[in-house]
Amino acid sequence: MESQVQHLYFQPSQEYSHNHDVGVKTGINAQTGYRPPRRDILDLQKDLPQFSLYIQAMNRMMQTPEVALTSYFQIAGIHGRPFIAWDNVNPTTPDSGIPIGYCTHGNTLFPTWHRPYLALIEAIMAGHAQTIAKTYPVASRPLYQTAADNLRIPYWDWAAFPQRFPDVMTWPTVRINTPTGLVNVTNPLFQYKFLSNPEPEEWFPSTGGDSFVGSLPTTVRYPDANNKSQSQFINMNFADDGIYLTQAVWNTFAKTRTYNEMSTTANPTFANSFEGPHNTIHIFVGGNGHMSPVSYSGFDPAFWLHHTNVDRHVAMWQAIYPDTWIEPAISQGGTWTIYPNTVVDGNTPLTPFTTGDKTTPWTSNSARYTKSFGYSYPEVQDWLQRTPAQLAANVTARVNQIYNPDGSLGTFPARSMRIRDPSIAARDTKREWSVTVSVPNKAVGEGFSVKVSVGDVGVGKLFVVSAPTQIALDAGANPITNSQFTLTRGLTDVDSENVDEVLSQLRENLKWTVVKTSDGSVVPNHEVEGLAITVQDQIVTPAPDATKFPVYGEKTLHPEVTL
Repeated sequence: MESQVQHLYFQPSQEYSHNHDVGVKTGINAQTGYRPPRRDILDLQKDLPQFSLYIQAMNRMMQTPEVALTSYFQIAGIHGRPFIAWDNVNPTTPDSGIPIGYCTHGNTLFPTWHRPYLALIEAIMAGHAQTIAKTYPVASRPLYQTAADNLRIPYWDWAAFPQRFPDVMTWPTVRINTPTGLVNVTNPLFQYKFLSNPEPEEWFPSTGGDSFVGSLPTTVRYPDANNKSQSQFINMNFADDGIYLTQAVWNTFAKTRTYNEMSTTANPTFANSFEGPHNTIHIFVGGNGHMSPVSYSGFDPAFWLHHTNVDRHVAMWQAIYPDTWIEPAISQGGTWTIYPNTVVDGNTPLTPFTTGDKTTPWTSNSARYTKSFGYSYPEVQDWLQRTPAQLAANVTARVNQIYNPDGSLGTFPARSMRIRDPSIAARDTKREWSVTVSVPNKAVGEGFSVKVSVGDVGVGKLFVVSAPTQIALDAGANPITNSQFTLTRGLTDVDSENVDEVLSQLRENLKWTVVKTSDGSVVPNHEVEGLAITVQDQIVTPAPDATKFPVYGEKTLHPEVTL
């Protein structure tokens, strides 16, 4: 393994080597527990002082020389390429870790690893904002100082209606108020410009599956023949398949009741997870650009707004189900510091991130709560709630309001569904049909998708971002991606309570299509080894009001549909 993992790291100059705390301490009210919220980018954009500081701070990060630990290049590179150690954090033993980034995908550490990662870039950004705020004219300086104290990184809620890629992320320049007045500046949300292009060959190889994006001077999204981004294709994806994202997010909130199930698509119970729609967004935004391959996705500025939204969903889920937590599970794929096919748990170090003493690594247990990092989300104002039950009820109501406004996903009576109403008339139980897709990540040899339809009506789409490494396969790992989709949209012309009628409809019309992400070519189903499609139904008891979710009964499997 020593020959496979190169223990390389930057040796930053003293000029650029400085404190890299994880988390922001300003703006917090120690008495009340208030913590500044991470705001929706569409909301932050309307706040000229905070938005101006955020844009300038991110530009400063992107302009920081790559030799600096706190440069945008190095922070983004923690996730994947250039596959070198950050802050000299290497595998603990010669036979641990594989030549890949530190990021944990396809295992239960997925939510908690990204939490200190986001908090790290947030702290660096906030540090720049503090410096910039102090350069404003004396008359406006207090306003900008307060804005800096309360500034946190924003999120993009890609699952909320109306679904579209934020316009502000498509503009090469953006108008903000700087210390010298209103000016147009380079927009750090549009792209990142590599400062040392071309990067060293051993970092960004000129050959291999992802070599194309590694050769480009800037990040791109759906690049054309001239390597210019075509953001219109992102919104076309939302128009075609965006509804699947909303359904997947709501289903994870409503149907997934254990942390391990919620945390990853690799869960063995075929439940819903936030990692599923997360994978979709990477492909929706990147196309054949930087956001799609795991090895380069951290360099696209959209990565941070996307993952902040995933962290927001996880924080909301935690507020609804506060008593369930991570259980030991196998990490199939492995990372720079975790060898494939080994067990991880709440005490597994979330490398390379360390706590305030710069030595003790963050773990899932220490990163469990957002208050440890000094931020909150608008939906999870835990300091205002008297009890965990009250917080859970309020957050559940917000989930229903945002992702299930008409009640159609949760079997609420559509016309009587009103979030502000204290109660909603109960209905009799109903039978809900769904389909589970399970497929080995190695099945196609590269990233691919599986789209499930009933006739011409699409009901869900699963994305496998990348194939496992050969090292992971040699270690006996066989990572599998699982997703579950509700079939309601495809069964509108049949009585869902009539089992025979539904099964007949599905036997005739249920279909699935496997497509390579790289070139859009269709892979015949019989060539996708290990692909399993399973139909099931379950009895659902509707929620009595919007502060609760429906109750889902045991699943009855119908393997005969897909034989």
